[in-house]
Amino acid sequence: MTENTQRLAEFLARAAPPEAALEAAAAAVRDTVGVILAGAVEPAARLVQGMAVEEGRGRCGLLGTAEKTGASWAALANGVAAHALDFDDMCFVSLAHPSCALFPAALAACELSRASGRALLEGYVVGFELECRLGTVMNPRHYHERGWHCTSTIGTLGAAAAAARIVQLAPAETGHALGIAASSACGLKENLGSMVKPLHAGMAARNGIVAALLARRGYRASERALDGPQGLLAAMDAQHLDLDRAVAGLGSRWEILDTGITVKLYPSCAATHPTLDVLLDLRHREGVTAGDIESVEVEVDSMTPRLLIYDRPATGLEAKFSMPFCAAAAIVNGHVGIETFEGESVQSTAIQSLMPRVTMRVDPAFDAEAPLSHTRVTIRRRDGRVLTQSADGARGYPARPASEAQLAAKFSECARRTLAPAAAGRAWSLLARIDHIADMSALADCVAPAVESRVS
Repeated sequence: MTENTQRLAEFLARAAPPEAALEAAAAAVRDTVGVILAGAVEPAARLVQGMAVEEGRGRCGLLGTAEKTGASWAALANGVAAHALDFDDMCFVSLAHPSCALFPAALAACELSRASGRALLEGYVVGFELECRLGTVMNPRHYHERGWHCTSTIGTLGAAAAAARIVQLAPAETGHALGIAASSACGLKENLGSMVKPLHAGMAARNGIVAALLARRGYRASERALDGPQGLLAAMDAQHLDLDRAVAGLGSRWEILDTGITVKLYPSCAATHPTLDVLLDLRHREGVTAGDIESVEVEVDSMTPRLLIYDRPATGLEAKFSMPFCAAAAIVNGHVGIETFEGESVQSTAIQSLMPRVTMRVDPAFDAEAPLSHTRVTIRRRDGRVLTQSADGARGYPARPASEAQLAAKFSECARRTLAPAAAGRAWSLLARIDHIADMSALADCVAPAVESRVS
């Protein structure tokens, strides 16, 4: 394999992540289990779970159910559940949702190998690092200009790296796993706002563990699958066509510590979050109500409109990618939670009447800063008063981390869709000591509902 691919493979197989990195991974896993428990009852997840039960066989758990299936099916189903509500975490280096693919692939690999919680965390960290390194090489062109969804494209290689580490592949085998994963990477942003978006996460998790398991059996990929003239970087229109930036400082600095993970406190596209923070602050501080408002203008960077593509959403999934809907819901309800995007809430008369008064426009000056972070909101009230507030990031971003109380409240809100309160508390306690779990198979049993009808 090429020198840079060899360096990546050696790192993935042998690097020793620092304790602080493992702690960051543990926090991400805890949050992700919560969103899986919430997403497990969504239609997108249920459909995949049904196939997983019918077609798969094995000892890997479908979290939030009492069912077991094969490793690849479990990774697929848990990945879909993790991303079904768009409540899972983000990374602004890879421009991917990392945990929704990394964790399901790592968990399935652990269940196959009877591996420990610490092994899972090590796999997560090296997979996260690879995603960030590839993001540095491939973005912004790959994501911003060409329509690839990094959660699925870059996420497939991250999932393969995590699984390869957990099943203890040698560096050469790990290199082949990356090559196999490179030919499995996919995911189009045109499917944002549909069931296929969470399927992207599931496919990344499934394709990642399949790549690792095939490599373990002796499957071989091209040694230039990543950076060859027709490899991943060239075919997926990466910003840079070599891996030099990916290997620079490898092992001496860790992206999970330097740039961190963004935890979502609202179950909608991350591009809405700075604006939601501002609107909720203004509503609570100034007493703004929908009836007071003449207009709401939201200024954003040029990437945001490519994600928030629904001006008049017809479904809850579309509403998660609509600035008019999310802004109107925040003002009308005073909060944005899972129920905001369910059932009759999407067609709320109060929200629908306010949406036409919400406009979004690009301020090119924001493009010089981190993507999806800056907003300026101007509310014009019917009495002539004007309120303006800006934000750089949102609550939950690495620079403004969520508090332990916020994380616990989020987990409780999510878990109660599947588990009784006492069971949710036990799951939270188990995850708090994940590095002491000898066999990660214990997790699926801990988060299985006490009474579970078969998935159909």
